[in-house]
Amino acid sequence: MANKGTLPQENLTDILSRLPIKSLTRFQSVSKPFSALINSPAFISAHLRRSSRHSSFFFRHFNNPSGSNFSFFLNNNQIGDVEVPLLGCLIRFPKIVGSCNGLVCLDISSCYARAFVLWNIARKQYSCLPSPRISDSRRAFWMVSTGFGFDRKKNDYKVVRIVSFGCEKDESPVVMAEVFSWRTFCWRVIEASIGACAIHEGQNGVVVNGGLHWLGNSAGKSGIQKFIVSFDLDTEEFRKIPIPDFPAGICVKIMGFKGSLALAFYPAKEVDVHSRHGRPGVADWIEFCVWDECDGADEKCWTKLNSIQLTTVGYPVGVANETGLIIKKLMEGQGAQFILFDPSNQYYRGMHICDASYSCDVHSYVESLVPVSGGGHDQVIEEEPSECCDIALLNCESCLKLNHKRSNRNLPTCTTKKLALPFLLFALCVLNWHLLQDSTSPPFLSSWPCAATLGLKTRRYCIKPSLVHSAVLGHFWDSSLVP
Repeated sequence: MANKGTLPQENLTDILSRLPIKSLTRFQSVSKPFSALINSPAFISAHLRRSSRHSSFFFRHFNNPSGSNFSFFLNNNQIGDVEVPLLGCLIRFPKIVGSCNGLVCLDISSCYARAFVLWNIARKQYSCLPSPRISDSRRAFWMVSTGFGFDRKKNDYKVVRIVSFGCEKDESPVVMAEVFSWRTFCWRVIEASIGACAIHEGQNGVVVNGGLHWLGNSAGKSGIQKFIVSFDLDTEEFRKIPIPDFPAGICVKIMGFKGSLALAFYPAKEVDVHSRHGRPGVADWIEFCVWDECDGADEKCWTKLNSIQLTTVGYPVGVANETGLIIKKLMEGQGAQFILFDPSNQYYRGMHICDASYSCDVHSYVESLVPVSGGGHDQVIEEEPSECCDIALLNCESCLKLNHKRSNRNLPTCTTKKLALPFLLFALCVLNWHLLQDSTSPPFLSSWPCAATLGLKTRRYCIKPSLVHSAVLGHFWDSSLVP
């Protein structure tokens, strides 16, 4: 029974679970009991159940063609940018593996999906994942595909990495898979076999009904067979789902629509194809099919839901809240435009996304308190405002060793950051002083890319030009020594 003048625990939990993340973050500083309540698994689940009723979606958006400025758009009342915490990592076009219950999985490696980050946008926290176990030390990689989803039965978030190795002309492709567990915070290679098949390069697994799905193909007696590779996040087993035949020049995109697996067929704009109205060379239509679970698992299980006729070239980029198909229309001389189409009632609605030409990848999103590290590991890093900080975070491939050492020493993140910066500045100054003794060699810090390279190899921090010039070059640089 609650004390006089205090709310019962059940009422307090019910009230707080209705608040946005921003308010709950402030309440954590009120008292230790409040902080313990808000971070408890039961409260996190209760808050997520309420937030899921108001789910949203976001676009991966590039503000310029170089990809140096990368942000999200959320479809709330006021569309706005969300700063990505790894903008200073010198990686162009970071890839979104998936989004689930408020956690966003990013692939920040340059190739072959070697480095991952889990990011909670609402809590402004991210965590660098350990390096995957499958490497190319013995055999060269051919293709790598990834996926991110939630295992409801085990209450675990999983990153799946499927690696296809290169093979000789007469050999069957060798395919291996590994899974990262959010609860144990480690990778493990799984024994489940996919068989001799190739999963198309660079795909993100689509989550539908507790499984991840990719497009794949294999060479059979009757030619190339195309199908969907499905991975059950609970049993961690693979299976193949047949898809309807389609001619050359037609593209296929997997989606989740109202809880069912769906396919969108559309012509590639680069090829000469015939539209459904017999006009050659016009890629202006999209067909939408959904999968019905049935015995036998053949192509008859697919039901054509709708055929969309466009006024110009366009292609599907995703599904909004599992109910509306988002289509990107390429307007001649006017860039691109997004439209939201509901196949059930043939309803179109324009989406006001600025600079749509550089937007792609639609993902579901919901605010949540789900931590980025589920196993209690000391891997969580708080975001810092980029406008008031001259330290840029670097590639997580170079910071994993630092994270491992930090967890062994049990040092808080803020302490590690405060210690790392002075040591890095001191090392840069000493190195620059030694190089200045040799008049034939230009100072190391005279070039910003070189300074960034040193940051990549030594620490997970690099110094932006403004900080380098004010803290180092202003005291140690002598232009007369440059040949």
